[in-house]
Amino acid sequence: MKIPVSKPVFWKNEEEYVNQAMQEGWISSKGRFIDQFEKDFASQFNYQYASTVSNGTNALHLALDVLGLGEGDEIIIPDFTMMAPVFAILQAGAIPVPVDVDYTWNIDVGQIENYITDKTKAILVVHNYGHPANMPLIKSICDRHKLLLMEDCAEVIGAKVGDQYVGSWGDASCFSFYANKIITTGEGGMIVTNNKELYEKAHSRKNMAFGCDNQSRFNHSSVGFNYRMTNLQAALGVAQLEFVEQAIAKKIHIAQVYKRLLADIDGLELPCEETWAKNVYWVFGIVITEGFGCSRNTLQDLLEEKGIETRNFFTPIHQQQFLKGYTFPGKYSNSRKLGENGLYLPSYMDLSDDEIEEVCSVILQIHRNMK
Repeated sequence: MKIPVSKPVFWKNEEEYVNQAMQEGWISSKGRFIDQFEKDFASQFNYQYASTVSNGTNALHLALDVLGLGEGDEIIIPDFTMMAPVFAILQAGAIPVPVDVDYTWNIDVGQIENYITDKTKAILVVHNYGHPANMPLIKSICDRHKLLLMEDCAEVIGAKVGDQYVGSWGDASCFSFYANKIITTGEGGMIVTNNKELYEKAHSRKNMAFGCDNQSRFNHSSVGFNYRMTNLQAALGVAQLEFVEQAIAKKIHIAQVYKRLLADIDGLELPCEETWAKNVYWVFGIVITEGFGCSRNTLQDLLEEKGIETRNFFTPIHQQQFLKGYTFPGKYSNSRKLGENGLYLPSYMDLSDDEIEEVCSVILQIHRNMK
């Protein structure tokens, strides 16, 4: 593709730090870069505790485990989401309960209480595509019904609700550092919490729940997991984190250019930014409506012919084939609309204004040709 939908960006010190880790001989799951990445990440976003893990999906599974969520527990989650949190819920033996989304593409807070039963134990908020969910209202629901609160922040690194960073509202919150995220370690993730006991459990269980000293090392304190990040990955993360504010600023700039150039094209719904939110625009998504003149799939095919890569929006939970045995009570009209008509455009941080103008020019020409 001439203009790919995503690619990683390396800022300055990535190669130097990775080489340092190799030269020092610490390439596996111990080393100074792991400690530094955890400390720097917590400090950057005002979390008390942070623990690296091997990827975002494992972060979610581990968070469910240390929160004591499992067999038969119902966990409320947005219907429109990447499937990683659903996989984690099912792996824990719990039951996902999807709720439709609203115009921010996040869980519709006004519908949540309709889905709470005596089996509901938690709400797992997934912040979608850069815009945070309305965490004060969700937190108040959790407090009122005595529910645990988790945040999947994979797509919203650095986003805020008011003056408070996402990830700081939940009992435990999870991040992904996959190659297309705002900062990357290739694969990798992080659990953050302000609860020391939860942190200590997560920090132990991700590392096989080994004993705390040489004498007790192989006397495991609980069921553990091999969910460790390597020092090589953490070295990459430390370097990436040094430029996280520049990365977020570039994402916001890309979105502003797209919004300006696409604003007057009929049949396109563009992402919003509520006054109470800081949208970091992990990707720039659009929703194709009838007024555009062709379907989402046709638009993607025509963009591909011009060397412009796009990606479909997520397929909602209630439409997933592997969940056909589950009964979901909602109508999910908004998430179905997003899943069937949404796509995101090239949004990587090296994307130039000229390339954005080229993408938008092609979209405009397709729109005109379809009239």
